[in-house]
Amino acid sequence: MQRKHERRSTGKTSVLKIDKDCFVDMGLNMEYVRTILHTCRKYELKVLWVRSSKSRHGMHFYIKIKPAIEPHVANNLQYLLGDDAKRVAFNMARIESGLAEWNKLFERANARLTTVYRNYHIRSAGSDVEIQRFRAPTE
Repeated sequence: MQRKHERRSTGKTSVLKIDKDCFVDMGLNMEYVRTILHTCRKYELKVLWVRSSKSRHGMHFYIKIKPAIEPHVANNLQYLLGDDAKRVAFNMARIESGLAEWNKLFERANARLTTVYRNYHIRSAGSDVEIQRFRAPTE
């Protein structure tokens, strides 16, 4: 039997999901992507890519990170990255109840994800090269 305050294991996650309920210009969205990179670096996480899509009320951001992290850490990080506060609270309840699909974002059926940041790592002839590519989200 599980105690009330023990966390059930829902498995680590490697994709953060952020719901931004506002529309801003492309320049500010690109600055937001740089903020994502800076914040993840602070927590010793590498961002492999950032993808975005338009939502009814703003934008959704999907962030692929390495290494994978525990759900409660991911939810806290999503909050620090500006995720909707109510969504964070619902996610916390899902995590504590042991729900595997705790991190939901509801997309339109025809939603198109655009890669706005990508980190490439190339190894060749004894050298490692890291390439970062930025692309403004489509309006």
